[in-house]
Amino acid sequence: MPPVVVTAVCGPLLGALLARLTLGPLDLRLLTGQAADPAAVLPWWLLGLVSVALLAAAATVVPVESALRRRDRLSEVLRAGE
Repeated sequence: MPPVVVTAVCGPLLGALLARLTLGPLDLRLLTGQAADPAAVLPWWLLGLVSVALLAAAATVVPVESALRRRDRLSEVLRAGE
């Protein structure tokens, strides 16, 4: 069997096995002593703040990088990471 096929078959199976083995002991009911899982509480204002910050960063960085790289050849820009 080629290594790619073995990886494609065994990877998800190993992931499912590890999830099965670790999620049971990490159950919140064991830590809190409750009969059911506690409800998740998400700070929506923080999620909104992070979303706005990421959008503002992208809206700032994209035009700046576009202006800086406008005269560069595409082949040079794509090889910049090497």
